[in-house]
Amino acid sequence: MENNAVRKNAAPVSLAACDNYDPETVRAAFDRLLLPLGGLDFIKPGMTVAVKLNLLTGAAPERAVTPHPALIRELCRRLIEKGAVVILGDSPGGLFTQGALRSVYHACGLEPLASDKVHLNMDVTVKSAVFTGAQRLKAFHYTAWLDQADVIIDFCKLKTHGMLNMTGAVKNLFGTIPGTTKPEYHLRFPALSDFADMLVDLSLYWKPVLCICDAVECMEGNGPSSGTARHMGLLCAGQSSFDLDMVLASLIGYTRNDVATLEAAYRRGLGPADISQVRIASADGSKVSDFAIPDFKHASAPLRLTFGGKGAFRRVVSAGAAVVFTTRPQVKNNACIACGKCAAVCPAHAITMAPKPVIDRKKCIRCFCCQEFCPEGAMKVQRTWLDRVLSKTPEGGRLHS
Repeated sequence: MENNAVRKNAAPVSLAACDNYDPETVRAAFDRLLLPLGGLDFIKPGMTVAVKLNLLTGAAPERAVTPHPALIRELCRRLIEKGAVVILGDSPGGLFTQGALRSVYHACGLEPLASDKVHLNMDVTVKSAVFTGAQRLKAFHYTAWLDQADVIIDFCKLKTHGMLNMTGAVKNLFGTIPGTTKPEYHLRFPALSDFADMLVDLSLYWKPVLCICDAVECMEGNGPSSGTARHMGLLCAGQSSFDLDMVLASLIGYTRNDVATLEAAYRRGLGPADISQVRIASADGSKVSDFAIPDFKHASAPLRLTFGGKGAFRRVVSAGAAVVFTTRPQVKNNACIACGKCAAVCPAHAITMAPKPVIDRKKCIRCFCCQEFCPEGAMKVQRTWLDRVLSKTPEGGRLHS
């Protein structure tokens, strides 16, 4: 049985209502957001702060793919007031080159933020790291611009995700891996649990001092790049990426069992069992339930069944169910423009163009990179036909592992 009491010494997750991206609204929301966390007192004059953004791809702010520049601007203003120099950056999907970065910064509306105290990262060098404390990621390549920083702030966007169901603070740190090498890590860790452990390892390695989430306008449906904007009107922040992600999951109708990174963190004694174990703090009395969206559209909504039995029998039945109900990427031909992006990013080389994408199901590792980076949203997360049929029956329940 899970312990429903808030964990001892758990750092708080702060909530602050923020109805829009108007500068005055944003400024007041940041006041409320940071107050329960002690402000930005960890910043000392002369520090260099790396703000690791979620810049998956070049997309206009209104598409809700990336954190809104109005929020980033306000954070930078406060960091500069503390005497810091700020570097904004990420490694988007695709080439990690200066030209690619310029294109993304321009599309995401970040160019006006640049100043003598705020720099848009243009360092595209790559270094290697060894992490002996990792469970999966003992050695890896990373974007070297982060070495310039004294501290790192993880600034994510609340969105659905084809592979992980949700992307938040933990998943955002996958952007510390250079863009063109990200597919290699999907091949190195094809099992979802191993991939999630790898992401948890990255979070432990980088140790962000603060994690912030833009949940003012979220993305539902075919996320993380081709979904639909959904208004929530909330900013969240905390010192623990795992606690923050538990709050984010609860806001859109997920539990720990639905998000592999939360399950991995809990299994390793790093994260909460459920939302009741998270210490919620808010300067204006806001609660998670005030912002939760019960009908938030997920990237996929697979049927979950409860199976009886014990031991080996239950494991066999559950393994069979995992095959029957596993989601997979599927191209929507009438939306596809045959650009070939999906074939180019597929780490398993499971897609050929003829002239539109054809997926080799024997090679597909269901990493959903094709769905994540499709510029037209033509690649969807598809449930199996049996899942779709059974999900219409009253017998649908929850699959417990």
